[in-house]
Amino acid sequence: MKKHPVKKISTLCVSLFFASFSLTPIALAAEPAFGFDDEDEQEIKVERANPDPMAQMLSALVAELPANQVVNLPLAEEETFLALQMNALSAKAKGQVLLLPGDRQHPNWPQGIAPLREVLPEYGWTTLSIALPIYKGTSIAERTLAPGALLSYSSLKKAADNPVEETESNANAVFLDNDIEEDEAVVEKEVLDPSIALNAHRTLIELRLNAALQHLGNKGQQVLILQGESVYWLQSWLAAGNLAKRSPLILLYVEAPAGADSASFTALINKLGNRPILDIYAGQNVLQTHLAAERKLAYLRAGNNLATQMVVKVPVSSGDGTDSRWLTQRVEGWLRSL
Repeated sequence: MKKHPVKKISTLCVSLFFASFSLTPIALAAEPAFGFDDEDEQEIKVERANPDPMAQMLSALVAELPANQVVNLPLAEEETFLALQMNALSAKAKGQVLLLPGDRQHPNWPQGIAPLREVLPEYGWTTLSIALPIYKGTSIAERTLAPGALLSYSSLKKAADNPVEETESNANAVFLDNDIEEDEAVVEKEVLDPSIALNAHRTLIELRLNAALQHLGNKGQQVLILQGESVYWLQSWLAAGNLAKRSPLILLYVEAPAGADSASFTALINKLGNRPILDIYAGQNVLQTHLAAERKLAYLRAGNNLATQMVVKVPVSSGDGTDSRWLTQRVEGWLRSL
């Protein structure tokens, strides 16, 4: 009598099931864990990504602006930085305007910088707006562990095969490691001291400022427009008398960077003496209003009767262009009155 085909298939499946238990443990252990062995794991390197938001903004900015406005100004060791230049459109040029944006702002920032650099050339001014590095006074702490997977099959397996016994020497090593970590924390705190970070950043800004001034040359009256925190980067430069005595200084929406002392800037106003200063701040910003009140007292103490303060009453980011028109009209009218 012939066997039914279904019975043959069932017998074969049962045989394969029991045969699977005949594999030795050694054969199973030979299979690599997670698809790779220890040597492959050691070759894997994981590095921290360090995105540069300013570089990304500048790259997008260059792509959307006319090429004749983009200028790469040289620094030391073949390094360059981005600047945006628009030449005076009138037959008789009045002078040059150098614009410095605030921290984390690009040289065509919509509020303040962009409308001034684009409109002032219509009134006979050549404008140059420069890109500034981001202030890293509160940057991410440096890596203390080597790059790589913190937990992996191999590391767990080695730890299980070689347990660490609790001995007196191991306990002392733990205490020593803690002391070393505390010492490293003290060193890191000293490196991130606000005054050190501020001075280091001022040096970077002054290098770009001097390169921009050298690029412009001495062609008529020079005007310096400082927005946001940029006035604090130039404290030492201004205190040293590098800005000509009658050169106009325009302050836009002054902000204090982390670690800066606003009293130090009011002291700088005394050193600047009686010079034309246009000080514009946002009235709806409580911090800017407070700093503007301090500067007003400093102008009075310095006997500077050429300093003028103006408050922007409309929201700075209204989006309908009202603030931009107000700003350009006030700045151009003030320059024309000098």
